[in-house]
Amino acid sequence: MLNFKNILYAIDLDSEKVSSVKETFALAGRFKSRLHVVYVNNILAGYRTPADHEDAIALRVKAEVPAALIEDIDVVYAALKGDVADEIVKYAVENQINLIVAGHTHRSKLYASMFDSTDVKIIDTTSIPVLVIPEK
Repeated sequence: MLNFKNILYAIDLDSEKVSSVKETFALAGRFKSRLHVVYVNNILAGYRTPADHEDAIALRVKAEVPAALIEDIDVVYAALKGDVADEIVKYAVENQINLIVAGHTHRSKLYASMFDSTDVKIIDTTSIPVLVIPEK
């Protein structure tokens, strides 16, 4: 049987679509997992002072997730800097993460042919199971 004691959710504070965070909290509740909500400030995209702090991540989560889903879950908020996929994978290894969850936003074929999405980069660089949830 699958046992996910530590789940990592990679949140994108720049995106308007983060519907996958609700599903991730529900999943963590079902498995009684500790949930690590991680935001990575991509230093190549510019420095975002307010979003670099765990408080900003927690506020975004509370704005998107019903309180009933949050209250019974042990949540860890983390803000990192660097390449998004590399930092997510590094954090996952250091914190014994059993499952990485990432949202996916559909891009045009032209965009997809020129750029890898973060979820694809994570999948390509880790042996930890990755669950990709389409954003609505």
